[in-house]
Amino acid sequence: MPDALDRDFSRSRAVLMGTWDYRHLRPVPAAEHSLQRMRALLTGPLCGTWPEERVSFVGNRARLGELPHELVLGLRDAVDVALFYYVGHGQYDNDDRLCLALGDSSPDAVLRTTTSLTFDAVRQAFRASKAATKIAILDCCFAGLAASQDGRLAGADDMPRSPGFCLLMASGEFSTAWFENTTESPQPQTYFTKYLADLIEHGVPGGPAGLALGPIFQDAAHALVRDGKPPPRSRFSDHAAEFVFARNRAHPQFESSQRSSLPGPSRRTPSGPTVELPAPTGAPADSSALRPDADEMYVAALALEEGSGGAKRLAEIESLYRTAADLGQPDAMARLGLVVEGRTRARLQGELFGENSDGDIEAAMYWYRKAADHGSVFGAFWLGLLYEDRLGDTSEAMKWYETAARGGHQGARTALDGLRDRLSRGLGPLTRSAGFKGAPRSNHPTGNRR
Repeated sequence: MPDALDRDFSRSRAVLMGTWDYRHLRPVPAAEHSLQRMRALLTGPLCGTWPEERVSFVGNRARLGELPHELVLGLRDAVDVALFYYVGHGQYDNDDRLCLALGDSSPDAVLRTTTSLTFDAVRQAFRASKAATKIAILDCCFAGLAASQDGRLAGADDMPRSPGFCLLMASGEFSTAWFENTTESPQPQTYFTKYLADLIEHGVPGGPAGLALGPIFQDAAHALVRDGKPPPRSRFSDHAAEFVFARNRAHPQFESSQRSSLPGPSRRTPSGPTVELPAPTGAPADSSALRPDADEMYVAALALEEGSGGAKRLAEIESLYRTAADLGQPDAMARLGLVVEGRTRARLQGELFGENSDGDIEAAMYWYRKAADHGSVFGAFWLGLLYEDRLGDTSEAMKWYETAARGGHQGARTALDGLRDRLSRGLGPLTRSAGFKGAPRSNHPTGNRR
């Protein structure tokens, strides 16, 4: 397989898209800077210098218009690589489909599919492409919805398969992606793109001359988790994880003349030493008192969950989360709740989580609540989701959505606005199941677990 040192991108196509100014949603200045950084990275020498005419740039599009048609045309003639990148607000509609927000996108779930670019449209553009390698990078909230049961970039089974596809997602199905604000940086960025770009610009000491997509993602994901940011997601097919995306700036063979001709790396690298940063909103006040191995176990569990064969290793994943949770790791408590509720198994097996999901709601409620009490905004959000999605208790759902939203969880704010809107129209919560009534019967559930 050719690497990024000698690949010719004249038969490849990339579509880079971002939205930062919105009429109905919160503006995201970080999206503009991340989009520009991704464009500079892709067309620069580290990534093999994509020709400018092979890179389409869609910035701050207000309305959907002919965008799905343009996207098909943009990727259709790719033979080697077809790449799509989006940064901005992510939303989901009433059918839990991912919607990539545009400037005029509606906060009303009913109208999101008609005012946003759905990932279904992106998937259709990939299906129309004959590219050997197909790459989608989604830096938005709820990006994990792109990897649902139908989330296949290579197309349907009766279509010619590509040697591989790669789907990199900044967030899970119902979790948020974070970004810097203008008080943190004069040129704020979204964290997922920032960590990916930082890693590529610095290189990986001891790594090969060319950096493949799989290791790039894993190193960036570990650094995000290490620094208290939301864990990203990934899906790889066939040989896509081995696709060499960039030159390794830290490799001994990288000539000093080449180093001097490349732009300097940003101030920090995910793969380098940990830099002390302010604690993210919602972090527990006593997080510094945690035993060191609690965070290590949490990171190890996340790596197993996102690796190949995660469903087969669910017992091991649960054990690591449980140990980290017992040691006081707040986000491990929250993710343990996802495991015992059954959401993790459903996601790893490519199934829809709904009425027939056989999970322990009592145990999930216990761990979500404990995570929230320890400052985890994820625990508060998932507890609100449990109350709305499983129990139909709107008052408790709103209470926990508000708690998570105050902690900076953008998905909770979206869920809260959606619930309020449905209640105002007499529609009620989006309840999937009412099979459980009442509060947990014990302070620390120890019964059967998945």
